[in-house]
Amino acid sequence: MELEYNIVYSGLMSIIFSLCVILIGIFSRNKYSVLSGVRACCLVLNLEIFLGFFFLFVIAYSESFSFSSIINLQNFNFYFFLTVLPISPLFVIVFLLETNRAPFDVIEAESELIAGYTTELGGFFFALFYLGEYFHLFFFSLTSACIMFGG
Repeated sequence: MELEYNIVYSGLMSIIFSLCVILIGIFSRNKYSVLSGVRACCLVLNLEIFLGFFFLFVIAYSESFSFSSIINLQNFNFYFFLTVLPISPLFVIVFLLETNRAPFDVIEAESELIAGYTTELGGFFFALFYLGEYFHLFFFSLTSACIMFGG
């Protein structure tokens, strides 16, 4: 069974991850973690604006919200990567920013005195948070592969 609005679901999952970052800061019960969580959430939500406009371009070009029709369109034509070649480096930069990969891992602020929103987390919850972060990396990679490179 396939969802009809896959691209909307993908955007919502990405927004939910950014809201989980602010919840992690609040649940740490530390004022510095809360401030770091708010800063990280603001940064990630600003990135969602660019991704939203990019998804709107893909929806307008493919005339569909479904990943399968977007992939089928790329099988007959050419990849969307070539269509949006001038902004493809921006998409890669937003990908690195969204998933907290180096050199754009400024969200956690590890060089500061407080190590970001995961300051008071320990053990199991710390592992769950980073497991969720790697799931976000995997999910965003699958979404970008379906949208940009034809599945």
